[in-house]
Amino acid sequence: MTSLLSDRVGVVLGASRTSSVGAHAVTDLRAQGATVAFTHRGRSGATTPEVDAQDLGVEMDFRDEPSVVRGMDRLGRQLGRLDFLVHTLVSVPEGALQRPLLDLSAEEFSHAMLGSVHSLVVALRHAMPLLERSSAPRVVALLSAGSDFAIPSYHAVGMAKAALASALRYLAQELGPRGVLCNGVSFSIIDTEAANHCIGEETTRRTREYLAKRSMTGRSVTYEDVTGAIGFLCSRRCQNMTGEIINVDGGYVRSYL
Repeated sequence: MTSLLSDRVGVVLGASRTSSVGAHAVTDLRAQGATVAFTHRGRSGATTPEVDAQDLGVEMDFRDEPSVVRGMDRLGRQLGRLDFLVHTLVSVPEGALQRPLLDLSAEEFSHAMLGSVHSLVVALRHAMPLLERSSAPRVVALLSAGSDFAIPSYHAVGMAKAALASALRYLAQELGPRGVLCNGVSFSIIDTEAANHCIGEETTRRTREYLAKRSMTGRSVTYEDVTGAIGFLCSRRCQNMTGEIINVDGGYVRSYL
């Protein structure tokens, strides 16, 4: 496994919580041979020692473009180039998911779209000089079944993920002639702190059990399932494939019964 991403360098946008997919992605991509930086917002770094170990945490607030400019400049000085960029960011105002969609204000809706969707556009605007120094640049965005299906207590995130999937396709079209491949990973619910916060621990547990029962593989999705797909899309093995979304859910979305 260490050869898949040997000599590759990249950044994971968002690795804030110990249980986040972003933090696990940093650890796993490094295990596959890559040098990986990560972003955080207004704090010293991610909470996991494994992620913090290489001192590659960069502060960026994607609703403050000058912060992104400064962060990308630092990444350029630290890494020299970017072979891949992984977007894991999602942001909604506190308490918004516990209220009906009809109650969302314009400001709350804008917050979700700026933090979860426009953040990718802003990041790539300022990361392109670093990506173009790579001979095989890759962009990966984390998506969700909530963009295609209605999930309780998930409305703002689901809409943002649907918009992110659309943005990813347009970026794939725009950046393809420049050699940048843009793909997404959509995955079943994982027992993360964010999931428990959004829909509750009991609903998270019951949902994972249901999805495992109805999937083709008969088991729940793990962090390793997701980070393995991310690793492939970040690698040179991913060739002439862009604008695609890989579903990591044990075949659930392809199973009728």
